[in-house]
Amino acid sequence: MKCTECGYDAPVAKFRYLYNPRIDAPITLRQCTQCQAWLVVDELKGVAKKSIGPGEDPWGKSAGIEGLAQDLREKPR
Repeated sequence: MKCTECGYDAPVAKFRYLYNPRIDAPITLRQCTQCQAWLVVDELKGVAKKSIGPGEDPWGKSAGIEGLAQDLREKPR
């Protein structure tokens, strides 16, 4: 796999596993051990799709609960 930021090329296992944001998709987040970038990785293909920064959401909405707390605060009772 190749890092999309610095070009570091190594087996997927050499990239630090961070977490799997969705249990129903092969997408994981891994960290490049050379440049420390967070990468969106397709584990089935062994390919880094892109790097992400804080607050970015590369996998889409999963449970439909995003913004629920804010919606409840805004509704009059």
